[in-house]
Amino acid sequence: MKPAFLVVAHGSREKSAQEEFKRLVGKYRKRHPRRKIAHAFLELARPSIPEALETLAAGSDTLYVLPLFLFTAKHVRKHVPEILEAFRKNHPGVKVKLARPLGPDPRLLLILEERLRRIL
Repeated sequence: MKPAFLVVAHGSREKSAQEEFKRLVGKYRKRHPRRKIAHAFLELARPSIPEALETLAAGSDTLYVLPLFLFTAKHVRKHVPEILEAFRKNHPGVKVKLARPLGPDPRLLLILEERLRRIL
């Protein structure tokens, strides 16, 4: 079975924020047309992480979870791993791997520089 990829965001009650995230994941999906890529929200919107994991696990035995969070705060350190652990207990045949959040990546400094140039 092919692996699947789940991009996770915090979530928002604002539909515009949800749609912005979905568009971003859609663009990522277009870059990787052979990969099974889905999105989920930690809270405040759907699909939830457990819902998306269930859907992906129906056709994949390895799931890669990509948190679209800036820093390793409580959500990335505690909440998301707890959700993944509960899923693993109910799906022992499915491997679930969690990637690091975005924040530690030095390439974000390049984005900050670019944004600063735009407003100067």
